[in-house]
Amino acid sequence: MKQLNIIRLLNEDIFFIGAGHDIGIVKNQFIEVLNPRRSYKNLAQVTEVFDQYAMCEKLGEKKIFFGDTVRLRPLKHK
Repeated sequence: MKQLNIIRLLNEDIFFIGAGHDIGIVKNQFIEVLNPRRSYKNLAQVTEVFDQYAMCEKLGEKKIFFGDTVRLRPLKHK
């Protein structure tokens, strides 16, 4: 899978990642934000999906940074 990163921070909780419909991301999908320099991760959720990027909201307590790596959580099929 393509490595995804945070490409823009709007505030402390909302950010954009550099992937969207073209990668198969869907609204309300959960993602993990990984910070290898500080060795922690945050949980976040996709709030809006566009063709080339997606807007997400952080659910974890740790701070997020521009360039942090993002890992998609698999979708659960019913």
